[in-house]
Amino acid sequence: MLSLADVQHALAHAIVSGTATGVAFLPGPIAREEALRVHRNTVMGALVGALRLTYPTVDRLVGEEFFDQAAAQFAQQQPPSDARLATYGAGFADFLQSYTPAASLSYLADVARMDLAIDRAALGPGDDARKRFGLDNNVSVDLPEGLCVLALNHPADLIKDALDTDDDRALGTIDLRPAARWLVVWRIERRIIVKPVGPAAGVFLRALLGGAPANRALAAAAAHAPLEAATLEIQRDVFAASFCRVETHSEEQRP
Repeated sequence: MLSLADVQHALAHAIVSGTATGVAFLPGPIAREEALRVHRNTVMGALVGALRLTYPTVDRLVGEEFFDQAAAQFAQQQPPSDARLATYGAGFADFLQSYTPAASLSYLADVARMDLAIDRAALGPGDDARKRFGLDNNVSVDLPEGLCVLALNHPADLIKDALDTDDDRALGTIDLRPAARWLVVWRIERRIIVKPVGPAAGVFLRALLGGAPANRALAAAAAHAPLEAATLEIQRDVFAASFCRVETHSEEQRP
């Protein structure tokens, strides 16, 4: 006799795959296949809907039919492992990168990465939740805990801006050729900010947020530009940015 866990696993597999193999349904007023179809439509509809909420820019770019097909295939390949649908779909960008019908839309995966960062910023801590990073013995910076750094190959933010303003002319003039583009995403109260930064600043921030000490983060940034230029870029795009608070402290105040 199958355990409850085995029955649940078999039913979940049947709903995702659309086949009732291994699932024993009690006799009822409707056929087993029809009962499974009803359950499957409900579940897949919820998963596609959850993905549509997380990836609105992708949805607007490709249209409802394309999005539904891509989202349903993703859901079949990567069903949720958490009951909270708000957290579902983190792998959708990687899926789109290898999704054959999207092969000509090389920028689509980066748009999805930006959408996910915006969604997670909306769900995460606000600007008042901050983390401190020491730069040297006397200087530290406070950054939002929810700050996200994106290293993209396409101007996903420009695409979103053109769609948000219904500016077809601007959308048509965007250069979609691959080129490195760094973005930072964070939340202030209920407002999500998406801001481009230079590559040295992006590398510095990503290294710092990843746990690297400031000197190693600066060294990583200097690999993308001469040290003086990298330092000036970090000063402009990080230390002078609205998301960053630079603090100096005396011997007694050191963290």
